[in-house]
Amino acid sequence: MKKRRSRYLGLGLLLAGYTFALFWVFTRSTPVISSRPVTIRIAHWQIEKGPPDGVDAIIKRYEELNPRVKVEQVLVPGRVYNQWMRTNLVGATGADLIEYGVWLDGLTDIPARYFEPITDEMMRPNPYNKGTALEHVPWVQTFTDGLMNQRVNAPDPGQFYAVTLTEVSERLFCNQELLRTITGTDQMPATFADLRVVFERIRAYAARTGRPIYAMAGARDNASWLMQYLLQGAMLQRSQRNDRQGNLAVYPWEELGQYLEGRWNYRTPEAQAGLALMREVSLNMKPGFVQSLRDAATQEFLRGDAVFIFAGTWDGTSLRRLATFPIAVYRFPQPTREDPVMGPYFYGAFADGGGGTAMEFYLNKSSAHPKEAIDFMHFMTSVEGNQLFTDHSGWLPSIREVKVPSDIMAYRTPLDCYSFGAEYMTGMGSTVAAAVMRNLYLLTETHGSVDQFVNAMEAAMPEAVRTDLRKEISNRAIIVRPQDVTIMANAALGWRSGPEGSPLLARERLESSQTQSEGLMLLMGRQLEVAGPGK
Repeated sequence: MKKRRSRYLGLGLLLAGYTFALFWVFTRSTPVISSRPVTIRIAHWQIEKGPPDGVDAIIKRYEELNPRVKVEQVLVPGRVYNQWMRTNLVGATGADLIEYGVWLDGLTDIPARYFEPITDEMMRPNPYNKGTALEHVPWVQTFTDGLMNQRVNAPDPGQFYAVTLTEVSERLFCNQELLRTITGTDQMPATFADLRVVFERIRAYAARTGRPIYAMAGARDNASWLMQYLLQGAMLQRSQRNDRQGNLAVYPWEELGQYLEGRWNYRTPEAQAGLALMREVSLNMKPGFVQSLRDAATQEFLRGDAVFIFAGTWDGTSLRRLATFPIAVYRFPQPTREDPVMGPYFYGAFADGGGGTAMEFYLNKSSAHPKEAIDFMHFMTSVEGNQLFTDHSGWLPSIREVKVPSDIMAYRTPLDCYSFGAEYMTGMGSTVAAAVMRNLYLLTETHGSVDQFVNAMEAAMPEAVRTDLRKEISNRAIIVRPQDVTIMANAALGWRSGPEGSPLLARERLESSQTQSEGLMLLMGRQLEVAGPGK
């Protein structure tokens, strides 16, 4: 009798549990099959504090406006992002919208092979800006920088491939309590000379107290950003001379070709001055920091083991949310004309970011729903969509008319500095970037020196530059070769639609970009030919 009761009790509990599970699945959880007929995915590596919240806010509002479409955010850790992107794009399983950066190692062919240009859409107003001051403004002109960075890095001149979500800059984040404890004041140094004094006081404090405190939190990533920043400033005069087209910018392919022509190298006095400044700063970081990634520098700063951390504003939200102490945000103190190292090459205050937008998203050629994907691109870069991103992420906006919260206003760079866009480190090409990072320890370690780094780079650069220049030619050829068919198709459609038809305009744009690409390919090929095969 007892066994029968136990059996019935067990069956009753099982039935109750099953009934509750059914109730939960059908009333509380997400349906196994989406009720929305279209699903698009947006993938990126910005998994730090802030951006995922901003994108989620955009998605929530977009799905309210578009009940047919479901948008999924795919977060991919940076350490595996390159492999993830290559594998999924080759297998035609990639997300509809994918974040990409020209500095990603070994991926320079990706835009030409797998991303679809969106030039035609860029010439028309963003429909989601209706009722705003940007209602009748072409989409491209709604971005704070006019998508200048994307124009510079586009695989096909004259074509637009990406939209951006944020404006970025580089800042010095300060643990003010620790600074006050060590120096007796929380007043920030105004110049690099003043910063040297603070560095000395921090070293003296660490020696006196036995506390392992450093002036700067160190990691390979943060060091490369700072090195690029200081080198750009030291090379301003040479960048201006090398801007032979008067674009107020030096493109990566130009830098590669100009290196082969002998118009710059790391042994020039300006470059050595910038490298010397970087060495000064690196000696105030924890020894061996080049073996660590930026997470290690962040943890060092948050533990209170470093007074400052030089980082992009993309780390600002994480630092502020995780810190147990007040953080102040400053522009990095720059050398002046009187500086003993950089003074002879001083051109003026140099840019510490700002003006350019980033976190760029590209349209996958293999997208099953390109119309909906472009529509989502429209919304996330509208005034409403970008405001949602800014408010929830703590990152700067990329769109005009979006209000910047007061707590991140310090991230904005005033228009009081020079920039020619030249990147003498990791921005020229993936092979050059790998050579720089491989030899960085020769500059930053205690027993290193500027000469050791320069000697190593002189040995590595000729072949690295040639390799990256050949990649530039190859990537442009991928785009140029099939364009004749598209040009002729637009010509045929244009004859039917009349002289004002959009196919004729598309044909003209394609012909123009094709001519530019072919001209650049000839120029780069000639530079390689004149320079010779190398060693």
